[in-house]
Amino acid sequence: MTAFYDFDIAPNEEIINTLEDFNYNGACIFYDSDEYNEKIKSSFLELNDSTNLNLYHGIRINETNPQILSKKIQKYYQKVDLIMVNGTNTKINRVACESPKIDILNHPYLNQNNSGINHVLAKLINENNITVSIDLNSILHHRGYYKSKILSQINQLLMLKRKYNFKTIITTGSTTFYDVRSPEEILLLSKLMDMNEEEAKKNISDNVTDIIENITIRKQSIVDGVRIIKN
Repeated sequence: MTAFYDFDIAPNEEIINTLEDFNYNGACIFYDSDEYNEKIKSSFLELNDSTNLNLYHGIRINETNPQILSKKIQKYYQKVDLIMVNGTNTKINRVACESPKIDILNHPYLNQNNSGINHVLAKLINENNITVSIDLNSILHHRGYYKSKILSQINQLLMLKRKYNFKTIITTGSTTFYDVRSPEEILLLSKLMDMNEEEAKKNISDNVTDIIENITIRKQSIVDGVRIIKN
C-alpha cells in the first residue's frame, strides 16, 4: 500500500484530523523561523502524541536578505527535522540552492518571470540533495492570467527537474482544514501541470520518503559523514 504525505501544513488539529480521515501516513508541520522556540517544540510534541500520523516539524524561512537567510540556516540546522526556504527572489533562490543544510526550497517560481530556477541552480539543487516543493495553494488561490502564469512556470521547473534529476514534492500549504486535499484530489489537480499520474504519486509518496530517510540519517550522524547505526 502506498504511503502518502503532506509535507507542508500549519500546526492545526483540524488539519491533522482531516489528513487522518484521508488516510495519509504522515505530514510535516512548518513553523515561522522568527517565532520558533522551545515552547513551540513542546506544543508540536503534544500534537504528535495526539495523532496516529507520523509527524515531523521544521522551520520555514521567509527572507529577502541573503545574509540574514544564511544566519538563520546556521542557527536552526540540526535543531529541527527540516529547514524550508520560501523562494522570494533570485538572490534568495541562489543562496538556498547553494546550501546543503537546506532540505526544501518552496515555490521558487513565485514573484518571478520564470521557474525561479536556471540550469546552474538545477545542478546545485541536485548536488546538495535539496527538494523543490510545488505548493498547490499557489495555484488554487489564483485565477485567470496569474494562474496560467504559475502553471507555465511550474512546467518550466518540471522540464529542468527531468533534465537534472532533482526531486520535487507536491504540498498543500494548508493553514485550515479547508485547504487539505485528499491524495486522489492531488492526483487530479496534477493534471493541470505537465505531470502524469505516476510522477504525481511519487511527489506525495516516494519522494517524501526520501526526505524522511535523510532526516533519519541526520539524527544518526555525529558529524557530517559519520553515523551511529543501531542494530
